Amino acid sequence: MLNKKRVVVGILLILASFIMIGYYSDSFKVNVSWFIFLAVLIVLYFRQVKAFQFQWSMSITAVALSLFWMASSYNGGPYGGNFIFNSIILIATFFAITAFVLLLIQELKMEYKVKNQYKPKWTLFALFALIPFLVWMMSFLAYYPAKMTFDSYFQWGMAHGIRQYSEWHPMLHTLWIQATSFIYNSPASYIFSQIVVVSLIVGYAVYTLVKMGARIWIGIVISIGYAVYPVAMIYSATAWKDFPFAAFILLFTVLILKTVQSNGEWLKNWWHFAAFILVAFICINLRNNGIMIVVASLVFLLIFMKNFRIIIGGILVGTLGLNFLFSFIMTNGLHAQSNPLNQALAIPSQQIGATFYNDGDFTPELKEYFTSILPEENWEKDYNPYTVDPIKHDAEYDASVIEDDFGLYIKNWFKLLTHNFGIYVGAYLDQIAVIWQFDSPDDYKVYFDTPVDIQDMRYDVKAFAKFFPDGLSEEEMNKLGYENYQKEYKETTGKEAIGYDEYKERIKDSTNPLISITKSAGIKKITDDIYTKTTEEWQNYLLKGAIPLFILMIAIASVCFQSSKKRLLIFVPVLMAIITIAVAMPATDFRYCYSFVFTVPIVFFATKLKVIEKKEV
Repeated sequence: MLNKKRVVVGILLILASFIMIGYYSDSFKVNVSWFIFLAVLIVLYFRQVKAFQFQWSMSITAVALSLFWMASSYNGGPYGGNFIFNSIILIATFFAITAFVLLLIQELKMEYKVKNQYKPKWTLFALFALIPFLVWMMSFLAYYPAKMTFDSYFQWGMAHGIRQYSEWHPMLHTLWIQATSFIYNSPASYIFSQIVVVSLIVGYAVYTLVKMGARIWIGIVISIGYAVYPVAMIYSATAWKDFPFAAFILLFTVLILKTVQSNGEWLKNWWHFAAFILVAFICINLRNNGIMIVVASLVFLLIFMKNFRIIIGGILVGTLGLNFLFSFIMTNGLHAQSNPLNQALAIPSQQIGATFYNDGDFTPELKEYFTSILPEENWEKDYNPYTVDPIKHDAEYDASVIEDDFGLYIKNWFKLLTHNFGIYVGAYLDQIAVIWQFDSPDDYKVYFDTPVDIQDMRYDVKAFAKFFPDGLSEEEMNKLGYENYQKEYKETTGKEAIGYDEYKERIKDSTNPLISITKSAGIKKITDDIYTKTTEEWQNYLLKGAIPLFILMIAIASVCFQSSKKRLLIFVPVLMAIITIAVAMPATDFRYCYSFVFTVPIVFFATKLKVIEKKEV
């Protein structure tokens, strides 16, 4: 017989879920997201209500996560119309979300039921990899040979010798582009290799979950999710480092999962040892924050996997040694320019700009210093709470002031902080809003890719990744590009650059393949519609880190309430990815969040794997 209390609570939950609509809308009109929430809530309730046991610590955690989500998704509500109705909506919303979080934590504590000696066939790995491969290949055909961003043109130019190598963009990724262009001189060769590599990584990650106990249908759903996620569909056809970087962070996390689940036994195989070093090395060299993610993860493994410290120490030393050798070759062999310091100062730049814009408190000395970097009127004019690009790319921005004495810059930035703490905090939260904030301000669009066909991009950007004065002929821009290359080459090598005629041949070799020629107009129409819908209607759901971050926090909380806490180690890479972009987020683009978003589905379902208790780590 049904328990009356459970029935009453269930009815109250459904009622609260409906009233919750008033927190987000004044029309009480249900939408797809509400139906999904209600469906999941009902399933969780029926699965967990009988075995549910009240715990203060779990309840307090659910309350904290519920308050975070209400703050993240706040859009001006509640819309009850008066104090009483507003209060009812607030209470109902809080109750529904808290119950959802509580039940989900309880669900994630339940282990998968694994059949004895169950070993999935390798054909499942092929299936899990093939699903995203086929979907992403359709994007490839639609946007053949590639979608190109400003960074893509920069790296393509470096790969063809019309820009000097620069560590502004990861050299390993630039060399990857260059190597594939030797095989076939088109961005298409890189894009195809990227799709193959990332598909294999997704397939391996999902297969690992299933091999460790997850249901096959869960693996298929995850694989389809990776494939049809609109951001992945677009990024898979874009010559950008963010897509493979996110994939290798996922692979690095999976290797940590295999290490933790086997209590370190997996590391005893020398091939596994070598693979760990190689994957860690690639993670470090596909993005500047990769080294902090890798080192922190390995240090935590070193601390808590005490029986395998020699092996893990060997991985750490091997990774750093390989990275040092690579950096030495890049600097002394290929003469790569160092990464501009200003690229890591997006958040301080936003805070300074916000202080000018909001008429903050300046001492005469501080105002004199910061206006020596950029005139006051430019600080005010360029400031945009959700993008730092107008400040960073202002022609009058003098980065040499910072580079000449970085210590003074930090000192003055801190002094300004003490006078304008509130402005600094507000500017910081706006700058990293794409990480934590679900609701978007009116008329705000999250940038995640370009809709422009390659041939429609202005010539100076397409060829040189530079903005030259308007009205110049192609030949005049070629000469300016050559002058820029001569200067860069001379500064880094101390030698004279190649002649202008040879440089023009490099330009032809670089620019001739840069034209969009879709291989399927029908598929392109579909993907273009998906791109438009994503940017205009679905951005809160698909172009923000808020939902993945919320899910990640629930997963971490569930592990904290399990008997063994060692599985918390698998969250270190994704947490370090969040921390590093929150500390030094170069821009408010979604691609910076993608490095942690890509890993969330795997670590979320990994929380339900069977905990190994016998061998203490």
